[in-house]
Amino acid sequence: MAWDRTWRCKKKSLTVKELTSAAEAVAEGYKGVQVNVEQEADDCITCFFLVPTEEDTENTFEISIYNLGRDGFVISLEAAAADNRLSDDADQLAEDLADQLEAVPLEL
Repeated sequence: MAWDRTWRCKKKSLTVKELTSAAEAVAEGYKGVQVNVEQEADDCITCFFLVPTEEDTENTFEISIYNLGRDGFVISLEAAAADNRLSDDADQLAEDLADQLEAVPLEL
């Protein structure tokens, strides 16, 4: 994956607790996947999905949710973040999270 992907969340508010529930629901859909959700800044919450590999290690896929104030929330999968560039797994996790949050793709 060589591009960044973004989605606009239709929700008017989104708490860390709500995002954690959505991210955990995504992780539960995949064997061995775990997720940690961190408030990284006042306007940014990041989900770190830990995905086991065949080599008994794990890849960390990072999906950030930015609060744009009146413009709402944007989900961002950045190709250069964490292990996102290594496989399409990051893309699938981001799409699943976007579905959980009722978000729609943005064309940038």
